[in-house]
Amino acid sequence: MRKATVPNIGLAKEQGKRTNPTLHLLLRQAETRCVLCHWTLSNNSRMIKSLCFFLISLLFLTSSYGQNKQEKKLSKSLDELIPKRLTEIAPGCVVLIVKGDKVVYKKAFGTANTELNISMQPNMLFRTGSMGKQYTAIAVLQLVEEGKINLQDSIQKYIKDFPSKGYTITIENLLTNTSGIKDYLSEISNPTKQKESYTPKDGVDYIKDEPLNFKPGSEYQYSNSNYYLLGYIIETVTGKTFEDYLKENVLDKAGLKNTFYIHPEKTIPDMPQGYSKFDGKIEKATLQEVTIMYSAGALISNADDIYQWHQALYNQQLVKKETLDKATTPFKFDDGAFSQYAYGWFVKNIDGSKTIEHSGSTDGFQSDEIYLPNENVFIVTLFNCYEADMDWQLLTNDIARLVIGKPLNNEVKVSEDILKSYIGTYEVNVNNINHKLIVTFADGRLSVEASNPDDRLPKVFLYAKSESEFYMKEAPLRFEFVKDTNNVFKIVTYNNRGKDAEWIKTQ
Repeated sequence: MRKATVPNIGLAKEQGKRTNPTLHLLLRQAETRCVLCHWTLSNNSRMIKSLCFFLISLLFLTSSYGQNKQEKKLSKSLDELIPKRLTEIAPGCVVLIVKGDKVVYKKAFGTANTELNISMQPNMLFRTGSMGKQYTAIAVLQLVEEGKINLQDSIQKYIKDFPSKGYTITIENLLTNTSGIKDYLSEISNPTKQKESYTPKDGVDYIKDEPLNFKPGSEYQYSNSNYYLLGYIIETVTGKTFEDYLKENVLDKAGLKNTFYIHPEKTIPDMPQGYSKFDGKIEKATLQEVTIMYSAGALISNADDIYQWHQALYNQQLVKKETLDKATTPFKFDDGAFSQYAYGWFVKNIDGSKTIEHSGSTDGFQSDEIYLPNENVFIVTLFNCYEADMDWQLLTNDIARLVIGKPLNNEVKVSEDILKSYIGTYEVNVNNINHKLIVTFADGRLSVEASNPDDRLPKVFLYAKSESEFYMKEAPLRFEFVKDTNNVFKIVTYNNRGKDAEWIKTQ
């Protein structure tokens, strides 16, 4: 399969409309006695009744005013934060924020088309990339509920000629990105099988003969191949195209009017121009061919429809509550540790607040959605540019922090002397394979890269959380510089599952 021009980074709710319990209680009590004044009401006590309802109305007006004041303060903070950060991400964006069942913020920023000077509009449609994986996951889970698929089925039950590779690869392994199957967009290059467009079977043939990265179920590694294969399995089970099944059983059932499977031949008037940003320069993007993305991320949507989708999920319009609960619970490994990935969603946290989320990144566009179930806050951000850093996700996280009242995490300033003390080559040996990290300093900041190409870590900037702790924006990998017993620095790396490795300084 032709490789993507950029890597597709998967690089992630409301419980239905509920009666306000305070309002419900006051109205019920007001039928018999005034809760404010303790006056008993009767049919001929019209003046007293009117006064009581006036006082109740005044109470709600005061409460509502306070809430509006809080929302205005939030809007002001967001109006300052988003334009400031947008310049590093995209020409334009749309942001939607929901608290409870109320949309408290919906705005467009910047430009939809820089050449024509067209302003971004709140209802514009975007390619959403890997955010579409949750739609594929729900389609599979519908078939599970119908008894047509079992999560522990081997994928060979549905893809007869898929090699066993010595292990059972299950449907659940595909959903949770624990299959070990290589990512066709970033890890596989087979010129003999590359085409301009693909049938689903062509895509499966491109993927199937590659060796596994690890034993299925033993590790997590994000791979678009998993969700490509799930689309093909949906077609095999239902006898319908993935697009048709998705529209009839997922999109239409959710009531989505502005979410579509991409058709490049169709002009979409409400879609902004997509851009790419490389070396600080923004240029028009060449959009990826839809048959390459397929069930791994070939949907177009807008902010309102993404929120409508969220509502449909938690109102049990698509799958049962227990099914959705399982879909948003991280995969558990045999050693008892949990992955950060469930069935089409990442399950993480922002400064201790649980999140259910997914982002999307594809040629010309990037997107993000975050649901904070404990705070009942839902956030959507849509951008009309691809950029290699994860700045769009960091902005979405900071938007979430403002909404739930947490402080923003600004990068810590570290002195040049301390930064320069970390320069060097660090090594670790894993399974008799030597790996090297090279830390360098230039223009006031640290960079790190892996010398072993198989480690897939090109030179990237490090950002400081403290004088000794750093992170990169391209992946959830953290670096801590600590001194060993000989007073020499070593690096301890941390991934999604915790401590990853200790790298000893050799130069």
